[in-house]
Amino acid sequence: MARRLYTLMPPSGEPTQFALAGEKGMHLMSASEANVASGDEVIVFVPATEVGCFEVRIPAQGAAEIRRSAAFALEDDVAVPVEDAHVAIGQTLESGLRPVHVVDPALMEQWVARLNAAGLKTAKLVADVSVLPATPMALDGENHILISTGEKRFALDAALPDDALKALANSAKAPLAASSAALAHRLGVSANSASSSLPLLLQLAQWTENGASVTDLRQGAFINRKQADIRLGAWRPTLMLVAGAAVAFLVVTAIETHSMNRLANVLEQQARAIYTAAFPGTPVPSNLAAAVRTQEAAPAASRLPFLDATALLYEAIPEDSGISIASLRYDRQTGRLLASMVYPNYGADADLKRALEAKGLGVSLGDSRQQDQQVIGDLTLEAAR
Repeated sequence: MARRLYTLMPPSGEPTQFALAGEKGMHLMSASEANVASGDEVIVFVPATEVGCFEVRIPAQGAAEIRRSAAFALEDDVAVPVEDAHVAIGQTLESGLRPVHVVDPALMEQWVARLNAAGLKTAKLVADVSVLPATPMALDGENHILISTGEKRFALDAALPDDALKALANSAKAPLAASSAALAHRLGVSANSASSSLPLLLQLAQWTENGASVTDLRQGAFINRKQADIRLGAWRPTLMLVAGAAVAFLVVTAIETHSMNRLANVLEQQARAIYTAAFPGTPVPSNLAAAVRTQEAAPAASRLPFLDATALLYEAIPEDSGISIASLRYDRQTGRLLASMVYPNYGADADLKRALEAKGLGVSLGDSRQQDQQVIGDLTLEAAR
């Protein structure tokens, strides 16, 4: 009889544990005890610090259109171009929204390679935070912290400073229930709100068994072989018709390609003319597209890491100054940290700006506004140019 087994993606070289639901509840076992068979369903939980988990309203349509719609809806919420990321889409929820999970394709390749090496070639990859219930809570994942605000689910690096964790925890509309007293202390919530003493793997497996929505990251180019075989068999007659139509399509494409090549030459001439007009006296690069990409990639070396940026910001705030951080947002692509700050009075933002610039950082201030006898303002922090 086929079983459903759960495991975490372990660091390379470390032993793998499995969780199995039995008559007496969930229990842990070693890899040798689990003795995974080819017919078993295996779900591998991966850290959600590497996965962006969103819920998006997508109109009912074909698979390709759904993927394009999801990518368009998320282009302002992820730090990298959506077209460069791997997007996985889950089943429609009761709310009418659909889970959309985003991950780096290179990392997906690493995970799939590790599954293959471990003999788990058909295992599903699921972001651990995605199976948390809607109840506001925080769960200790050792190297990361899993959070459900009741509306959103996300994970935080456990190395973040406590002040940053508390600021993020306070952004939830309802108090979070922490899974341990130590985590409750770091988040600034009551130690009496501890909600679970189960090991992380058992807790995640239990929530999944209780009906949590599961979105398999192995979609598109990373679909597992078993799913690919099933889908190919179901679509075999259709694929034969498509093959016949493809022959006619190639003939038409050859004609259109000739026309497109002529148009490309015209556009290339126009692009060079625009470049010459914009930069008179400057030689026109032989490859305009490559020159633009080089310019865009040039500042990458001076991007400021998130942990460094937050540490420098906290160090620059004087004690008892009345200055505090309301929220933080980091753009990984540009290396900029956007902080919403609370000041005791106007002018305090300029003092903080000078303190940060003295550390060799680039600082810009946004608009300030009065609210409840305090001054609210935005501050952008980046590496100095």
